[in-house]
Amino acid sequence: RQAEDRLAEARRAHDAQAWADATSRTSTARALLNEVDEAVSAVQERLRLLDDVARDRQPEIDRTRFALRDAQRLAMTGRSTPDPRHARPLDDAVARLERAIDGLNGRHPDYWHFLTETAAVRDTAERVVRLIREERGGQPGH
Repeated sequence: RQAEDRLAEARRAHDAQAWADATSRTSTARALLNEVDEAVSAVQERLRLLDDVARDRQPEIDRTRFALRDAQRLAMTGRSTPDPRHARPLDDAVARLERAIDGLNGRHPDYWHFLTETAAVRDTAERVVRLIREERGGQPGH
């Protein structure tokens, strides 16, 4: 609606030969329409993700488990026991993933919650990997 209002104002400015104002109003309308387009695209992407996970949740689970295993392997590289600063968040992330998977069982699974949880688990794994790499950055062989 705001874009329509700006276009109507641009038409009036054009009719009055107020070219700078017409151009400004048209630019504002274009920006508003771009915002709407981005919002629609975001909704479409969210629906696509929800449809995909409703159809088959396993790829999302596999992708998240892979990120966790990769972080766990890195945490154990060159160690007999993991550093608690690395192990604790990864153990918590594994439990969080299992709760997210369990949450899909039932009459009305919340797929969006599942997707946000798996993304958060992958973020945790990435944070731990980054921390390990920063800590080992100055050490030879790592």
